[in-house]
Amino acid sequence: MIDKSRVLIIDDDHEIVGGVVIRLRAAGYETQVASEGVGGVALARQSLPDIILLDMRMPTWDGMRVLRELQTTPDTAQIPVVMLSASLGDRQRSLRAGARLFLSKPYDGAALVKAMSLVIEEARANHQQ
Repeated sequence: MIDKSRVLIIDDDHEIVGGVVIRLRAAGYETQVASEGVGGVALARQSLPDIILLDMRMPTWDGMRVLRELQTTPDTAQIPVVMLSASLGDRQRSLRAGARLFLSKPYDGAALVKAMSLVIEEARANHQQ
């Protein structure tokens, strides 16, 4: 990776977040964390990350509600979102709603880093067109 891409992680599972942060920082990413949906949307609007890693199942605002909020806000609508969930039943629902990619929990660390890189590269290529 040439530059430090910024990743916003929105997930209420502190153990998962800890592992993701360690893995992504080791790969050269800058990370920010929000432990719930409302704060995650606010942080996304403020920091405009390159990509968002979003948990499907959270209290108050679940991942689908957060995804809708991000997509309906002009500043955040083009930020690619990768969804995480332990439920494979969430895969189709999240992809139909506009997530760029779905990863199941528990995730494979190398696959996570590769997925983030590919989604960011794709988003940048589409933005330049």
